[in-house]
Amino acid sequence: MSARARPPSGLASRPPSSSAAASRASAFRNPLDNWLAEQCGAQGADAGNFVRALRDARARALAHCLEYAASRSAFYARALSGCDLNRITPENLQGLPFTTADDLARWEDFLCVSRGDVQRMVTLHTSGTTGSPKRLAFTEGDIARTMDFFRVGMSQLVGPEQKLAVLLPGAERPDGVADLLRQTLRPQGVEVCTPPPELLAAALSPCASGQCPSAVLHAPATVPTALPQDMVQWLADIQPHCLVAAPAQLEGLLHYFPKGGPPGLCGLLSSADRLDPVLRHVLATVWNCTVLDHYGLTETGYGGAVECAAYDGYHMRLLDMIVEIVDFCGDEPLPPGEAGEVVITTLRREAMPLIRYRTGDVANILSAPCACGSPLPRLGPVRGRLERCGSRVRVVQMPKGGGTPASGNQTGMAAPMGPHCATGDWGDWM
Repeated sequence: MSARARPPSGLASRPPSSSAAASRASAFRNPLDNWLAEQCGAQGADAGNFVRALRDARARALAHCLEYAASRSAFYARALSGCDLNRITPENLQGLPFTTADDLARWEDFLCVSRGDVQRMVTLHTSGTTGSPKRLAFTEGDIARTMDFFRVGMSQLVGPEQKLAVLLPGAERPDGVADLLRQTLRPQGVEVCTPPPELLAAALSPCASGQCPSAVLHAPATVPTALPQDMVQWLADIQPHCLVAAPAQLEGLLHYFPKGGPPGLCGLLSSADRLDPVLRHVLATVWNCTVLDHYGLTETGYGGAVECAAYDGYHMRLLDMIVEIVDFCGDEPLPPGEAGEVVITTLRREAMPLIRYRTGDVANILSAPCACGSPLPRLGPVRGRLERCGSRVRVVQMPKGGGTPASGNQTGMAAPMGPHCATGDWGDWM
């Protein structure tokens, strides 16, 4: 293995796009579409040509990813040995094996670069997984691509000479989410602020265990995050234009700001857990600000997909990952609109590419054009989590307010949909 691995993408020679370059790719209203168009060489193209260029770029990236993983990863050298990789396309990954969270406990078998090239290592103690915790490695290039996605996504909420406050736990960690946002947005003229570590430590949160931002089953909680008064005062003192926080933290802040938002606040990005639609509506209405939700897992390099102001699904990093929706009672991919398990394939990961990784999240794909004008498919809202016990599978509902999924046995299970599958009733969410 070479000391410096070649990035696994046909587009890897392109550095992360600068703001000047991004401003030239202005054919589309959605900044993420412009970003994707720039990366696949379709700036200024109409929607049809853009979609075709993106499809071709994804096909090249996938072919390179499969070859890269099969030749460098001990795990995928075994897993892909009997597969006809030439017949695999982004639209049809059937024939490739799935990767699970349990597999990641043997993280060394996934590593495609030397350990000296690993910039960041994350350990996740996922509930429901026995044995060793799963570990994920990232190179400098992996982190740079996530930072580029953060830059584009956050441009919808914050701009030059404005302040962004990040409340997510672990703000002091190098290359954590807060640090990546600081590195990303400082060149854009955005001041990124984080509370003193003792304030974050005092604020219990759904991801205080270090599992953020993976969607995992958390310990039961019946009240919103308890935010210390000093945290509230800190927000009032710095007066951020935008806030990044977990839903439970936002719900806790509502107790201190029940009739209006923190001074100066105009935008919110919710991350690390499911944002309940009712909580979103209250925040947007009472605080009179834009509220966007982010979907991401540590496995996707933190950044995964983010909403636009049309609130019509999550716009995905389509040149960095393929998202499938798979029947959670089997292995068959499902058509757009049908809910199933979210399965991801990372396209340009250097350290640890993941192929058909079963996330355990339940969602669907939205294929109709977004209300913002984007012609690209989007990820629909996460409807729950899967619990597996042997051959049995059930959907665990996500409760109102985010946080702890409620067991199907507690919420009234519907009749089983199959011999090993049961699901809860989602009809009363709104």
